[in-house]
Amino acid sequence: MKLRGILLVATGMFAGVLAVTLFSNSPRACPAIGYAYVGDVQLFFSAAPETVEACFGEGCTPELVARNSEGKWLVPQSVPYLNEPVSVSMIHVEAVTASGGRVANDFPIETESTGEYPYGFGCGGPYVFKPVQVALS
Repeated sequence: MKLRGILLVATGMFAGVLAVTLFSNSPRACPAIGYAYVGDVQLFFSAAPETVEACFGEGCTPELVARNSEGKWLVPQSVPYLNEPVSVSMIHVEAVTASGGRVANDFPIETESTGEYPYGFGCGGPYVFKPVQVALS
């Protein structure tokens, strides 16, 4: 009887380990959700600019950007800065300082996770844009 009990416990443990191994290594089924961030792109300048123009998309026409009430340079993802269809991953910036420093260049827009993973860490989640650093000479 003791041998039978030991065999039953060993069989149960083996079945449990096998089940955990099979289910933990199985591929996760994530929902088909594509997260998009539609907020503003913030520009940080190495020197205070006098004028700033920006736009999204290859060959776009830069438009004047106004500093907001908090003193931030925010470029909205809307007309006239964005004309559909454009995947926002670069921003074209043209800026001039009072001392004559200027820039006219395309800058990559990097993203970072919001830290929210509604369907689990392996499925990804929402993101936001990091501020774009613009060097003025």
